[in-house]
Amino acid sequence: MKKGNRYTYLILGFAILIAIYTSIKIAAKQTFWLDDKLADLFAYVPDTYNPFFLLLTELGDKKGIGIVALIVLGWLLLIKRNFLGAAAITLSVALGNEVNKLLKDLISRQRPDLDHLAHVDSLSFPSGHAMVGLICYFFIAYLVIEELKSATAKKLVIQLTALLLLLIGASRIILQVHYPTDVIGGFAFGYIWVIFSIIIYKFFKKKLKYNRK
Repeated sequence: MKKGNRYTYLILGFAILIAIYTSIKIAAKQTFWLDDKLADLFAYVPDTYNPFFLLLTELGDKKGIGIVALIVLGWLLLIKRNFLGAAAITLSVALGNEVNKLLKDLISRQRPDLDHLAHVDSLSFPSGHAMVGLICYFFIAYLVIEELKSATAKKLVIQLTALLLLLIGASRIILQVHYPTDVIGGFAFGYIWVIFSIIIYKFFKKKLKYNRK
């Protein structure tokens, strides 16, 4: 097994454990000390930064993801002619969003009892911005990296994607619309979903390549 694959599957195993643990504990109406500790930490962020985090949170919203996805689909279909990649990311994001809704309904966690600084109209766990945002931007990063030859460029794409996702997740806590464990759970479920989506994408890509020989 390649070193990169080993790390991927180690993180996947960790994500599965987090997803199961947080889901069971929240469904049982139990609390997390981590929610209080991290919420207190983020409370130190000055209110003057709220417009910045409102902008960031839009990148994890349906509209923001939709705009980004359309740009990426245009690149995949019109420039790269990667029809399989376009279909894979579309299905992964769309189905991931539906799974997020199902999880919210099953676990039924209410939003934090605070003044919400951004519009919300659904339940709290797992965070849709964290989960669907990770699925979308992780898959985009993967498809971009596929086209790159430079190891430095690949690392830069990974670092920028990780930073963007962390900031989107932080924005949901700072804007007081999610508990920290909503975001952590969202990232865990999103990572599980996108890794399996990429495995399926790679399987069909290899099969198509084989059939063309």
